[in-house]
Amino acid sequence: MEKKFTPRGAGLAIILSLVFFALYFIFQVLSVFIVSLFVSGELLEQMSVQLSIISDCVSVLVFALIFRLASLSFTEGAHLNKIPPRFYINSVIMGVATSFAVALVLGLIVLTGIIPDSWVSIQNNAYSDVNAASPVLKLLSVVLMGPFVEELLFRGLILGTLKENMHPWLAIFLSALLFGIVHATPIGIIYATFLGILMGWLFVRFNSVLPAIVFHIAYNCTVAYSENTPLLVAILAIPVLIFEIIDINRYFRGKQK
Repeated sequence: MEKKFTPRGAGLAIILSLVFFALYFIFQVLSVFIVSLFVSGELLEQMSVQLSIISDCVSVLVFALIFRLASLSFTEGAHLNKIPPRFYINSVIMGVATSFAVALVLGLIVLTGIIPDSWVSIQNNAYSDVNAASPVLKLLSVVLMGPFVEELLFRGLILGTLKENMHPWLAIFLSALLFGIVHATPIGIIYATFLGILMGWLFVRFNSVLPAIVFHIAYNCTVAYSENTPLLVAILAIPVLIFEIIDINRYFRGKQK
């Protein structure tokens, strides 16, 4: 029986999602404010990556408290449901392939001049601190904590709320758009929204945030530690990504028969 959605339910789900979204920013601001009480302004400017790690830790603790108050276990509230082990491998392959595919497509778009040079400069400046960070800080912030907290928020909480009250694809798009907005830069909004749609599809398909977390970790790890990807590898990444999507869909079609 097809599930019926109501405008009231959808509206309340959107409001609750925006509350989660706002809380995330409040955690970020509070973390910076508290740290600023103990360090100088000059040192604070050099601690952007460390501050990101601190705010992510605070976010996890507060989300866990929200689940506790709602009488939900962390696993249930965050949709950390088990998936067949082989799909962790699929998620890793998808994440790596997507990182190469996105780099290729964005590179080609930049070459055509469709994207202004100013957008590229904004993008480079926005991530200059991360790029200059030590490998260990990159691992903690970009590869581990960032993906876990962002997936907990955008897929586990926001998409988990939206998909119960509206068509899944609309829920995926709205959560992906919020995920894009949080990346702030024009280029970041474009590619992060696309990533949000892919990870949202994984979340809805498996009813679990775990494949999205694994995808996100694999994507960020590839971006953070790979340089000068051969053109052939980037081109081959696109059919690999398509194959993985088809493989996952085939699995679910088989279960439905």
